[in-house]
Amino acid sequence: MEKNKTATLLLWGLLGVLVVTCAVLAPGTLSAYQALTVEQNATPTPTADNRNMLAITPDPNSTPTPTVMLLKIGTQGDEVQRLQERLKELGYYTGEVDGQYGQGTAQAVILFQNQHGISGDGVAGEQTRALVYAADAEIYVPTPEPSATPSVLSMGDDNGAVKAMQQRLKELGYLSGNVDGDFGAGTKAAVALFQEQNGLNSDGIAAEQTLSLLFSDAAKQAVATPTPDPNAMPILVNRTHTVDASYQAADLVKLKDYLSSDLVTVKGDDIQGNRTAADALTALFTGAKEAGITGWQISAGYRSLQYQQTLFDKQVAEYQSQGMSKAKAVSATSLTVAEPGASEHHTGLAFDITVADTTFKGTEQQKWLAKNCWNYGFIIRYQEDKEDITGFLAECWHIRYVGVTHSVAMRDQNLCLEEYLGEV
Repeated sequence: MEKNKTATLLLWGLLGVLVVTCAVLAPGTLSAYQALTVEQNATPTPTADNRNMLAITPDPNSTPTPTVMLLKIGTQGDEVQRLQERLKELGYYTGEVDGQYGQGTAQAVILFQNQHGISGDGVAGEQTRALVYAADAEIYVPTPEPSATPSVLSMGDDNGAVKAMQQRLKELGYLSGNVDGDFGAGTKAAVALFQEQNGLNSDGIAAEQTLSLLFSDAAKQAVATPTPDPNAMPILVNRTHTVDASYQAADLVKLKDYLSSDLVTVKGDDIQGNRTAADALTALFTGAKEAGITGWQISAGYRSLQYQQTLFDKQVAEYQSQGMSKAKAVSATSLTVAEPGASEHHTGLAFDITVADTTFKGTEQQKWLAKNCWNYGFIIRYQEDKEDITGFLAECWHIRYVGVTHSVAMRDQNLCLEEYLGEV
């Protein structure tokens, strides 16, 4: 009984505590509730019910403006994949089409940008992508790998290195021909002249030492016209400067035995020429062969006075057989055949160059000879614009050896031998 009474008192005590607590908290709770109710009324709960919203009908003719997007390293997705596919189609991209914008994609974009005149930053912005997807986008054109610069240039070479060398030779005054990248006889002569005037071995081959000096600040300007040695001037033989019966041509060799049949055909077994001039002929025909010009023939070389008399008399007789008087026949013959003692063939330094079974004038051989013989020490002795000076009709086949120093000077100054020697 006593226990029940104690429990009852304990329950009433707890109830009293609860009543007191509610009395303390009730005002704050009521205030919070009221604030919540106000907020709920001010901000309605979102609802999916849009029956009361304004209905908008899209304009079918209106295309929404896309958001500007920069595709760059690290970007992923369908746009990257589309870009890769297009770049691959155009040949700029060779990697996997995976939608991953990596270094390979960036490099392909740079190639495309460079070829289309855009700054190559590897970022596919609006301008780049517009060009990529354009119908006239250019197919990739690879930039050729630069070829190694040859260390030795010689006759027969035809490339950019030769052209650069020719340009430098022209700047320095050694080359008067075209800057065309073709290493021909004229270029070889220019190289040899450069080497000679710059203290190098004058072989006409542009090896490392020659090229190094040529392109350096130490390269010398060419002397415009080589100064001839007064003691070694070419011999002049013409109607007013004749040789007599005592004259002997020096160091004669049989050309058929001395010259290679691979270079030239010597028409007669007994045709002779001065050894130095014959060596120059070998160089000349070798240069022509390297230039693709072959089929040469030597029809005449050294002639004795007796043989020259025979040729002269034979031509006089031919004219007489056509009805000319002796005086007229002699006069007509002297225009094309020198009288004994007046022929350059007595020196062993003059040669008649022909092509078998055809007229020499107008052939590729004649044109090459007229342009290049000077580089080997020969001159076209009787030229069309010098007939009044030489006294002979023009002969495009008749060449005369005088040495490179003199031949180049005569060519550059457009002088015949009489003018060059001051014997006009």
